[in-house]
Amino acid sequence: NDAIAKLERGQFIMIREGTAARNLDALAPLLCDKYSERCMFCTDDKHPNDLLEKGHIDYIVKRAIGLGVDPITAVKVACHNAARYFLLNNRGAIAPGYLGDFVIIDSFQDFHIEKVFKKGELMVDHGVVKDFPTPAIDPYLTERAHSTFHVEHLTAQDFTEARPRGIIGMVNGEITTVDAGYSDRIDAEYDVLKIAVVERHKNTRHIGIGFLQGYGLKSGAVATSVSHDSHNIIVVGTSEADMAAAANRVVELNGGIVVWDGGKPVAEVPLSIAGIMSDEPLTTVNEKLEFAKAKAHALGVNPGIDPFMTLSFMALPVIPSLRITTRGVFDVTTQSYV
Repeated sequence: NDAIAKLERGQFIMIREGTAARNLDALAPLLCDKYSERCMFCTDDKHPNDLLEKGHIDYIVKRAIGLGVDPITAVKVACHNAARYFLLNNRGAIAPGYLGDFVIIDSFQDFHIEKVFKKGELMVDHGVVKDFPTPAIDPYLTERAHSTFHVEHLTAQDFTEARPRGIIGMVNGEITTVDAGYSDRIDAEYDVLKIAVVERHKNTRHIGIGFLQGYGLKSGAVATSVSHDSHNIIVVGTSEADMAAAANRVVELNGGIVVWDGGKPVAEVPLSIAGIMSDEPLTTVNEKLEFAKAKAHALGVNPGIDPFMTLSFMALPVIPSLRITTRGVFDVTTQSYV
């Protein structure tokens, strides 16, 4: 109903199939003659293993067709509609005046991409990518992209707070949360962990503190600089000392994911480009990420939770009901701090 209301006001809607958030099944009926002109596909936070195993926008097209959407409509939503919305007026179709960007597939049912053409030139042939020159990047931009952490050394005291704070209750398989009351201490036995967001862009030393229930961690801490939408450091732990150590290690890496236990990092995924991207091959990043997931689950993180993707959404203060910001726990519904 929300999507239809937007469409009837002339707005575009995103149909999403990511790792933690998906709505294609619910919105596929809108891919019809009446509404499809203002629909687009997006992946939005897709983990490397999903990209490797399933694909990207091509996977959404394949799934949409499998749900009964007309194949031509599905391809148009993926290509032409998005290009039109973002004013990429020479892309998104095969026609005079357009760049020769297109793919050749085996069939609409399997949707395996056999060849990729870029500006009319064959660039990928059955999985083999043609060599091409690496684009030149200004050294200043390279340096700037790799130097985005401005945080002084953190200690356990930075995460210590005596007064009660709100408890964010996680929901298995969802990125929404519930209000789980208040706490003034960590209690891993009852799955009450401390969670914090550390501002990392301008060294303001702003640290928002709260509690988290439903994550399941029994020992150590987990920290990541993938933390929507500001991408500060978000950390959850069973002790303030472990939280400080994990967050400091993220800073040392110039960004990334850290699983900390026993006084050392037991798994790391460096993301040194702006703290959210890697310049390593996709397969390498995937191996490190899957290893880190396994370590986090071994420390107690609930099987129904993606240890990092779900955690990153805890800092996105637009999704009900409670979130954590650099100023503390925020109630999205009442627009007030808890």
